Amino acid sequence: MADPTCHRALRRFWFMLSAGPGIGVTAASEAEARELAEATRARFAPEAVITGVTPDVDVSTLDAAHVVPNAGPVVVRGVWFPRLSL
Repeated sequence: MADPTCHRALRRFWFMLSAGPGIGVTAASEAEARELAEATRARFAPEAVITGVTPDVDVSTLDAAHVVPNAGPVVVRGVWFPRLSL
């Protein structure tokens, strides 16, 4: 039988960048999300820095012309914008 304490609720985070639209991550904690966002930033926007974070972001409030239609699934752990895994 699975240990119920192993399941952690996932949260959506939006990391603002000094250049570019930002990075969207779903993770169990802000620390975990920041680690994923930093790795993505270093790979795709090395000149940018993370300038802030919005925990529990409502995805529908993000850029409707670019971010929302190009986001990956936000209900699974990982980076959903930019869409890296699909």
